[in-house]
Amino acid sequence: MEKPWYKQFWPWFLIALPVTVMCVCATIIYLSASQGGFSMVVDDYYKRGKTINAVIEHVEKAKQLGISFNLTAQEGKFTLQYASGQPKELTALTVKFVHATQADKDFQRQVTVGADGVYRTNIPADMNGKYTVTVTPHNADWKVSEQFYFPLTKATLLEPNLYGV
Repeated sequence: MEKPWYKQFWPWFLIALPVTVMCVCATIIYLSASQGGFSMVVDDYYKRGKTINAVIEHVEKAKQLGISFNLTAQEGKFTLQYASGQPKELTALTVKFVHATQADKDFQRQVTVGADGVYRTNIPADMNGKYTVTVTPHNADWKVSEQFYFPLTKATLLEPNLYGV
């Protein structure tokens, strides 16, 4: 006499394959729905395009003015000095530090000029890794941006680049 079907190996094996696939699919769908949120589609692409064009115009203006900086960053001290294109009146600058991979390490500083023409501010002493440094004036008329690996022990030239636009 033959065993009933539910006591045999092959029916359970054949049932287990699609059930396993359904469990894996359900897990992937759950993870993508709960931890997603990174949409590649931009809702207002026209507005985003206008923003990119405005940023490009700011960088182009910095190139036209011939603005560049020498900067150093080590042991919690950041210095910035015009290498070329220095305006007649030195005003406060906004310096943004954007980490390449970790958004929680991003920060910005309002930097004022000292009597010697050097901008100084404090930064985290343990600042290591790849950062994009962006310098803009108070009126955001121009923009100078470039990537660097920190710490910077010797003076490094910061020039206007379209990287990251």
